[in-house]
Amino acid sequence: MPESRGRHATNPPARHRLPGLNGRAVRQLRQVRAIRAVRRAFVSSLAGICVMVAASVAVPAYAEAAADAGRPAPQILAVKSTAAIAAVERDSYTVTAPAPLRWPLDNVKLANGFGPRAAPCSGCSTFHEGVDFDPGFGARVYAIAAGVVVETDNPNYSALGTYVVIRHEIDGKSIESVYGHMQSGSMPFKVGDHVKVGEVVGLVGSTGASTGPHLHFELRVNGKAFDPLPWMHARLG
Repeated sequence: MPESRGRHATNPPARHRLPGLNGRAVRQLRQVRAIRAVRRAFVSSLAGICVMVAASVAVPAYAEAAADAGRPAPQILAVKSTAAIAAVERDSYTVTAPAPLRWPLDNVKLANGFGPRAAPCSGCSTFHEGVDFDPGFGARVYAIAAGVVVETDNPNYSALGTYVVIRHEIDGKSIESVYGHMQSGSMPFKVGDHVKVGEVVGLVGSTGASTGPHLHFELRVNGKAFDPLPWMHARLG
């Protein structure tokens, strides 16, 4: 017995040991570690991408919110479907445009004035009720204003020869203009015709009691002739 105790003391029982790793096991372990490293890297990248996306969405929203904070509040206009019409107050003033007016000729070269005179021809008057213009034979004669023909005598049996009388409304008054001694057949109107301002009423001639080609021009109010030159100059210069 003592001998067997001594044997056990010098040779203790063997402990359990892990088997050693062979080459295949080492490779598998490395693959596992590599896969885990790849997963960690992927997860880290994915997390970074998510952070970037969130930042890209949040920054414009923040910028827009900041911009909206600086803008004035929108104004809203409410309009009824039917608006009330305001009454218009008018005064008693009126505006009357003066009637267009012009000289009876383009060249108003005066040959004889208005008033008393020595009769220049047999059948001529000693009181000239108009003025004579000498623009030359065949010059155009124009209506001084718009009006209506009230008298005419083409057959040349009167002292004025071929003539026409036109009634106008000027400055609120009824005024008649007379154009005499025109060429026979050059006056195209008859009583009742409407004439425009500046319309040709005939051509300068020497019909009737006349000593030469000229235009006899008169103005009348209530059938009474007056000097046409001051009246025309006051309106036409």
